[in-house]
Amino acid sequence: MRDLTIALENRPGALAEVGEALQRGGVSVEGGGAFVVNNQGVAHFLVQDGAAARRALESAGIRVLEEREVLVQRLIQSEPGQLGKISRRIAQAGVNIEALYSDHEQQLILVVDDIAAAKPVSEAWMREREQTAKQRSYEVHVEWTGSRGEGTRSYRNYGREHTILSSGKPPIPGSSDPAFRGDATRYNPEELLVASLSACHMLWYLHLCAVNRVTVVGYHDEGRGLLREDAGGSGEFVRVLLRPRVRIAPGMDRKRAIELHEEAHRCCFIAKSVNFPVEIIPEVFET
Repeated sequence: MRDLTIALENRPGALAEVGEALQRGGVSVEGGGAFVVNNQGVAHFLVQDGAAARRALESAGIRVLEEREVLVQRLIQSEPGQLGKISRRIAQAGVNIEALYSDHEQQLILVVDDIAAAKPVSEAWMREREQTAKQRSYEVHVEWTGSRGEGTRSYRNYGREHTILSSGKPPIPGSSDPAFRGDATRYNPEELLVASLSACHMLWYLHLCAVNRVTVVGYHDEGRGLLREDAGGSGEFVRVLLRPRVRIAPGMDRKRAIELHEEAHRCCFIAKSVNFPVEIIPEVFET
């Protein structure tokens, strides 16, 4: 990844011209920011192809001050002090951090004055994080209860009923979707997948609201998953849509309450583990 430092005129439309030039050059911006200091504008944009971005900008008469390789880190968001720790280590290596921002994947991007000296520090940090990263395992037992005396001798002669068990917890009655000869009164795997996405998003959202001083007093979600069947009878999820309705206490920051849904989505363990889009359309209103 490459960081471009771009000189901007302090006038309306200057930033638009940068975006338009990059669009013409087929360059996507992966992160960055723009600022005005002492009446002079400057932007830092993160791109995959620095040479293509430079050509696109310079062909539009936009001055590129510098193009540099960057350090890319993913900090542990739930652990306070991460930024201070890694910044201190880089400083102890005699390296100055000249710009800092996040990319679209919520990774920390560091632009430094000595990439060769900073790289070993960054790599050591990542190795330590991998060694100390917490790993958790989750065990459930699924027991088929739908045998009707003949087992699976034919497609029509066995039940899809099963029970999902985890030590010390109430059992969950499961079956297949009624479209696949299942019991409509029991949960099917497709519903449980959508429920997992909905619950994971909710729990992250409530946590983020708590640490950002947004008081939530009510939460209700209507999750819906779209599964596409293929000609052979198999299929796959192509989309899950969550519609959380959130009630906040009077006087809370409604704009911030909406923004935290984006952060919750980026943090959700389940959403990060699936290969289909999970869309969030929230509603936030005061109680």
